[in-house]
Amino acid sequence: MRRLLALAGLLTAVALPIASAPATPVPPGFASPNVEWLANVPLHADTAGGRLVGKNLYVLDSRGFAIYDLTNPELPVPVGVTALPEVPYYPQEDMDTNGIVAIVGQGSPNPANMLFVFDVHEKSNPTLIATLAGAGSHTVSCVLNCTWVYESNGKIVDLRDPKNPKLAGNWQTGTDVKEAAHDVTEVAPGFVMTSSKPILYLDARRNPAHPRVIGHSIMPDKRFIHANLWPRDGADRWLLVGGETADIPCSSKEGGAFMTYDTKDLKRTGKMRMVDDWRAPDTLPTEGGSPVETFCSHWFTTRPGYKNGGLVTAGWYEHGTRFLQVSPTGKITEKGWFIPAGTTASGAYWVTKDILYVLDYQRGLDILRWHDTANWSGQHGATIRGLAPWQAPTTSRTWGNQLAVMCGPPRSAAPVRG
Repeated sequence: MRRLLALAGLLTAVALPIASAPATPVPPGFASPNVEWLANVPLHADTAGGRLVGKNLYVLDSRGFAIYDLTNPELPVPVGVTALPEVPYYPQEDMDTNGIVAIVGQGSPNPANMLFVFDVHEKSNPTLIATLAGAGSHTVSCVLNCTWVYESNGKIVDLRDPKNPKLAGNWQTGTDVKEAAHDVTEVAPGFVMTSSKPILYLDARRNPAHPRVIGHSIMPDKRFIHANLWPRDGADRWLLVGGETADIPCSSKEGGAFMTYDTKDLKRTGKMRMVDDWRAPDTLPTEGGSPVETFCSHWFTTRPGYKNGGLVTAGWYEHGTRFLQVSPTGKITEKGWFIPAGTTASGAYWVTKDILYVLDYQRGLDILRWHDTANWSGQHGATIRGLAPWQAPTTSRTWGNQLAVMCGPPRSAAPVRG
């Protein structure tokens, strides 16, 4: 009880500055006129991303993961946190959950190489219920309502009994994919799209341990594929694909890009081709870019209401957060950007049609509001405003460490309620 009271006090202290912030705070950097910065939660510096399910956001960092209640999207409230029993290294990416079971992979080069399974039905009490040695991976994805796990390195885990996960197969076997993918996405129940070279379209409905290849991409070159989304459970025409590169100018033709692939003939021919790609400009932050970069392009999501085109928002490391419009013909144009001081944006997540969160390796969590027109009635209107880098919100690892310490080691197993 003492520990819970201490945790509640700390979380209240974290939330209070957000609640009492002025209605029109001064933005901590630069933004296009249609982007309004609301607040920053600096708890999750070094986060590589999270997962939005229903009214909860699951945020993963190198110390564990936290669960936020998004009843008020402008004021996310942390309701649960757990330490991750890992060898400290760097945060793995793209944890997944159905709101009942959560999975986190720790793969090479992390020597733990474990799959961790958590019971998260009680948001205030996420509980470790199983581990599986040798089943770690950089990214892991739920398939068929988290009864199976597909991993970026090809491994397939049977999770029908969450307390007793078992290695069951490898989706790369017999395919043209000769190296580890970066991600795997269940685009519709039992249908999986791999972020690999080439991109594979898999049918896992009848035999999840041995999925059937039913389609693949025609690659324009040897570019690295980082992530994919197929909006509306695969009913949309355009498959959205993101790349990633390191130590290459983001604006160059080799730089990581955001892409659209045409799936019109996928069912008939089993093939899909790239239609367009977009890269961030290497300019000054005042002009919507960055003169330097470590990486280019990362996680992205679509705005609610997206249908055969619409707004997509992506984390782009030092190039901040990019707002991209996909046209009905699959062409990509930029509509806005947010480049705060000290940014290394990992992923952007739409919570409502207007509110989105950016998870940032340096800044933690930024809360933004999107305006369809630059003529909104905010304090800064259509004026680009900026602060010096040393005026950016201070990243605090201490808060995250305190949360982990207060929560203590992983709790004993509890029943998983379906």
